[in-house]
This record gives sequence, structure tokens and C-alpha cells, in this order.
Amino acid sequence: MKTEKIIKTTLEIVGFPFVMANMYFDKKNRVREIGDLVNIKDRVVHTVVSECEETKCTVILDAGLSCCSIDWYYIQPQLSKFCRVISFDRAGYGWSTAIEKAYTSEDVVSDLSEILEKLQINPPYILVGHSFGGLNMRLFASKYPNKVASLILIDSVHENRYLSAEWDTVRRKMHKKNLKLFKFGYLTSGLGLPKLLKLPVGRKQLPEPYQKYIKYIGYRSKSYEAVFKEFLYSEKSAMQLKKSEPLNLNLSVTILSSNNIDPIWINQQKLLSNLTNNSVQIKTNNNHSIHLENPELVIDTISRAVKQLDDNISLLC
Repeated sequence: MKTEKIIKTTLEIVGFPFVMANMYFDKKNRVREIGDLVNIKDRVVHTVVSECEETKCTVILDAGLSCCSIDWYYIQPQLSKFCRVISFDRAGYGWSTAIEKAYTSEDVVSDLSEILEKLQINPPYILVGHSFGGLNMRLFASKYPNKVASLILIDSVHENRYLSAEWDTVRRKMHKKNLKLFKFGYLTSGLGLPKLLKLPVGRKQLPEPYQKYIKYIGYRSKSYEAVFKEFLYSEKSAMQLKKSEPLNLNLSVTILSSNNIDPIWINQQKLLSNLTNNSVQIKTNNNHSIHLENPELVIDTISRAVKQLDDNISLLC
């Protein structure tokens, strides 16, 4: 990462006029954060908390690689009708401060734990992770088994996807290609080249009024750095999960799987469905971003998890 920083700095010195123009457009497109900026350590993490007066639990949403809290623009307001909901931007994404060091799943779990403590949001928690966010939510559930009541994985990656020892030739080439793409975005982001090529971090298109938000956060230099670093250190994150404690065998786990026909992906979804003795897999005809393509299914799945938890709490009272 040190070499990449030197190259990026050199490019920005040589292309200083382009850097200034890019900064101008960033300032012009700037929009305020949707939620609140929570101070942790020496930086801020953007969080969106939707309260519910009758709640007995909190649903925590973690987006996939390259995405942030705005990914839940439709689902979060719907969920807040029957439970408290919190989404957040991992370091560098959205309106959260970037950090200099490597950022892995361990760091995400640490940040989230500190956010929940600072905001005094007590368990039980229902964790929802999409794609790469599933790694983070599984690690959180491993570290805090007594705080987690349910885990919902939306077409989540399995750790084997990022463990090079598990790759075949096709996967190795794909990983190398994606790393080059993210590296290109990071190195040239200060110059504004990805903006000219219309290659934002995260979603390209969302319905209004959310398009103005992704037009701003999707092209910020720190967003390109965040996704590059997250992908660069993805194997480290995968190893953290691989070495973590197994999930509570009684933990309720729901896996929503896409229509991906890749045999390796299908097999890894099957591995996820065997995480606990209380796991169920729901196969869908949707693409990878099920929460955007079929939000009602995700809302219904979370709703059932909340109801089950509420019923269990009522029995104990």
C-alpha cells in the first residue's frame, strides 16, 4: 500500500490542475449526511439510526463491498415501522472518515461495537449482512454470541471466496482483474479520472432523491481508497473469520441466495446454510443485490426474525 500511495501522490503532483478541478466538482456536488456522525477514537463514523418506540431489539444492516448505508434507502424506513434499525458507513465509505492503516473485518466489528456502546443501543441484535458485509456480521456474531439473536445473510460471500488457497484458475484471474480495477480507481481518483469515465464506487443509479447522494459520495477519493483497501485486505478479513469461534449452534441463521449458477458460489451458499443447527436457506430468482431487487422478501425475512425474538422475550417475561 505504501508504493501505491507514492504513485498516487506523484500523479497528483504532475496533474495538479486536474486535482483542483476534481476538488471543485466535489465541493459543488457536496450534500449533507443522511444520518449522524458518531465520534469514535480519532475519527467519525456515519450512522443512520431509525427509532421505533415499541422495539425490543435492534436490526443492524451492513452493506456489501463498495457499498454503504445508502444501500438500505428503501428497506430501513420500512423496517423502522416495527423495530429499531441502524446502518453505517465503514471507514472511508459514505460520510465516514478514512483511515491510514489496513481496514479489515476485525476493525469493522470493533467500530460497530463502539458505536453501539456510544449510542447506548443495547442487545439483542439481529444482524443483516449483504455480500462482503456478511463476513463482518458473522465475525460480530462469533465475538458477541450473547448479544446476537439472529443472523440474516443476503447472498453473502463465504470466507473461502477470499482465501487464495481455495481458488481455481478462473477465480484467481478474476481476483487479479478486480484488484487492478480497484487499484486504478484509487490511483487516479484524485485526478477525477473515474468521474470522467463514470465509474463510481457503489451504485450508479438510485431513485431520487438518492441520486444526488451517490453522485457525491460515489466519486470521492476516499471512497476509492476504501474499496481498494477492503479488497486488498480481503484475505486477511477472511482468515480472521476462519480462525474465529464457531457460531452458537442454536443461533437462528437465514441465508437468502441469488440465482447465481456458478457451482462454486452454489457450494459456498450451501456451506453457509450449515453454519448452525438452526440455519435455513431460501433460494431466490434474484440477482446478487436481493435487497434492492426484491426488498419485500428481505423485509419479510427480517420481520419474521423480529417476531420470533419478540415472542421468545414475551415467554421469558
